[in-house]
Amino acid sequence: MKKFVILSAVVFANTVIFSQAIKKITNPPAPCNGSADDVAGIYTDHNNTKYGFALKGTSAEKSVMMKNLIAIEKLEEASRTNFKLTGCAARVSFSTTGSSNYGKNIYTRYVYQLGVYPFVCHVTEHAVKIVDEYRTVFRVEMNPYLPTGAKAGGTGEFYIKYGNPVYDISIEAKAGPDFEKEKKSNPSRVSQYISEALLLGSRSDAYKNFHDDFLKLNNGNGYVEHWEMGGRYDKHGPDSYQWIDRRYFITRSGVPLVIPVSRKQYLQDMLEYFEIEKANFEYAIAEKIKNIGNNTSESAKRTLAALEADKLAYPKIYEAKKAKVNELLTKQKPEWLQKPAVVDNNNWLKDANTRLEALGKFYEAEGEKTSALYVLNPAYFTANNGQPAKPLLTEVQFRYEIGKDRGHSTRLFTNWEQHFDMDALRKMIQ
Repeated sequence: MKKFVILSAVVFANTVIFSQAIKKITNPPAPCNGSADDVAGIYTDHNNTKYGFALKGTSAEKSVMMKNLIAIEKLEEASRTNFKLTGCAARVSFSTTGSSNYGKNIYTRYVYQLGVYPFVCHVTEHAVKIVDEYRTVFRVEMNPYLPTGAKAGGTGEFYIKYGNPVYDISIEAKAGPDFEKEKKSNPSRVSQYISEALLLGSRSDAYKNFHDDFLKLNNGNGYVEHWEMGGRYDKHGPDSYQWIDRRYFITRSGVPLVIPVSRKQYLQDMLEYFEIEKANFEYAIAEKIKNIGNNTSESAKRTLAALEADKLAYPKIYEAKKAKVNELLTKQKPEWLQKPAVVDNNNWLKDANTRLEALGKFYEAEGEKTSALYVLNPAYFTANNGQPAKPLLTEVQFRYEIGKDRGHSTRLFTNWEQHFDMDALRKMIQ
């Protein structure tokens, strides 16, 4: 992309206002006849937002957020130096969206957004109106959420016999009065797993190329796309419509976001999980029996009999799983144990005995019924050193439209793709 000189960020004094009042933005006073795509556009920066905004955090955190958000705003404005905005209203807003827990390190999530609202020509009034909702949007999110909890390799919900009763097993911690505390402060290792499919989520629908797209995000190299409408693999004519969501991860150079879980680590983590599963199974079955209470119906009797049978059967399954894992850890060669853990996922492993059979089987690549397991890379996700608003990772999103009535979107995206300075964003997280 063509590089622009980074515009210096404005330094704010202690009197900086971090909340903005709502100001009414009216329709452009322009006549039209049929199309409004060539009508001069409207751009409003963070000082004139449609809905106002309020950043959340300490004064120091807000100062860091405002400095970074305004720097992004200036980069976007610079990308349009020689561009004429037409056919739309482009409106900037800032927001704080919570926090991201990168391991045990908490970082503030905040967003720069440029929402693009198309102009339309009112049929009877022949005047330009601004559509109330945007479909084209440019976002930059600092410290975005990375999803963990890939339920792979025989964890979570299961049944023992005939598919009933079913036990919904929490994988994060043992059930009981300390569950919520342990879930947050000391979650199980298996609950922290990330799969390729989980990271890609709604970011990519390139199912023919999922692994390559995963590598792009993990290494901060290139972009991925999710085709919301129009069909990625369809043929498109001159009048066809496409709605495409493009994403980039801006990362620290040379350091992957996530690293593979080895087979050894997975097996050791499963030993920890078996104790959680055993405790939560016993808790769940006690609750089910308690809920039956004095019910003497035939249905209740059958359920009670099944619960009692499961109560007797589970200890044998539990001991067999532990023995199988310990044997693999003891007898397998080190080179086998150090290979990446690609295991059966939970889409079909619901029967406890089937899980036992699948335990210890590993595959070469993630697929429809397998998950390649990863965890956050400790070398990347370092402590925030008292600076939770510092950007550690940035996600860039541009959702754009292609079509005969979507010229405003295509033009803006094409200009952005050619002229926005991505390297300037990368320098913000070094």
